Amino acid sequence: MATIKDDTAERVYLPMIDWAIASKRWLTPMPAVFQPRYAAEQFATRRAGNRRVIIIMTIIFDLFLLAQFRSAPEILRASAVLRLGAVTPVALAFVLLDMNGRLRRFYGLFLVTAAALPTIVSAVLILMTDPQNTTALSDIHATPLILLASGVVARLTPRELFANVVISVVCFCGAVSLAAFVPVAQLGSLLLTDLAIGTAAIVFNLQVEARDRRLFLLRSADAISRAALADRNRGLLAQTQTDGLTGVANRRCFDETLVDAWANAVTSGGSLGLIIMDIDDFKSFNDVYGHLGGDECLRLIAARARAEVRTSDLFARYGGEEFAAILPGARLETAVAIAERIRLAVQDLDLRHGGQGEIARVSVSLGVAAMEPKAADDMRLLVEMADAHLYAAKRCGRNQVRWQAGADAPSAVRFGGAVLDFKPDAC
Repeated sequence: MATIKDDTAERVYLPMIDWAIASKRWLTPMPAVFQPRYAAEQFATRRAGNRRVIIIMTIIFDLFLLAQFRSAPEILRASAVLRLGAVTPVALAFVLLDMNGRLRRFYGLFLVTAAALPTIVSAVLILMTDPQNTTALSDIHATPLILLASGVVARLTPRELFANVVISVVCFCGAVSLAAFVPVAQLGSLLLTDLAIGTAAIVFNLQVEARDRRLFLLRSADAISRAALADRNRGLLAQTQTDGLTGVANRRCFDETLVDAWANAVTSGGSLGLIIMDIDDFKSFNDVYGHLGGDECLRLIAARARAEVRTSDLFARYGGEEFAAILPGARLETAVAIAERIRLAVQDLDLRHGGQGEIARVSVSLGVAAMEPKAADDMRLLVEMADAHLYAAKRCGRNQVRWQAGADAPSAVRFGGAVLDFKPDAC
């Protein structure tokens, strides 16, 4: 389900959930696509609870030994062996194996065994009781409580519970029917009581299962709706922050990002670089190739330039044929190197510029600025510096990178195997 887009999930899965919840069936149907996740969620939820229930049931079952001191002393030894030598080790083995994650696909089999074994042992002890013993009848009345506890308190799936009920009812009813000390007048009451408890446990289990399924489906529907809404919101946000023509960030996104980047640089004390780029003589390009040709030129240059900035940088359309790149953490040397990389990448596009002659090719001019902003500084200073160097680059011949001078500014920047010398703004 996670591999399908949120809008597709909303369109495909929500009708399934609506159908399942609106179903009049006693047990809410679970669409097949949700079944693995529901089974995994239920399995994780009931494991810890079932371990506690099995331990408590085993302790209570073993305590029945105390009652048999008086009620059935003739089976006390056998009872101790079966309770402490069979039921208790099986229960402990189930708990330990489950805690270590060893049961896996055999979990249901071990759980049913641990839940049904006390009733099986009770049935064996009933058959071993002296036919003349009239005091053992109280133990028989208590035996169906084991079925009640395993059916109501333990978290068994409907299939596991049905298996447990069948095993328990058959063993108990068979043992009671064959026990000579059980009065015939009470035999029907005992059998009906055990059948009623088994039936009630199944009904209760199915009701809990139906409730759990509905809650799971409602949570799934809510998650799908929220994911689809978030996806639509992301799409709307992307539309408001993306230039529709070039696919890069728009001016609004640039302005918001610059404010955040400036604030982060002030807080961290780091540097912030800025590049402003303009396509040289773009008006004459439009005059020759028309607006459709101009649009294609903008798209090609934007895509190539964006590929040259770092993943942490933002490349945006600044306005018209102007673009800008915000470079968080970039000192001047880094910003100039990135600008030169962009200039060469655009030059490598080898786009013909018919407005400048037969052999002319489209080029860009770039102005670069970088500073370590302080709280008292004005953010507009960074933009004004980059803009001023851009116009210096255009005034001094275009197709070049210009950057700020100053005592702290490098007079040359190494780019690959070449050295870019700083050119004074005055040509």
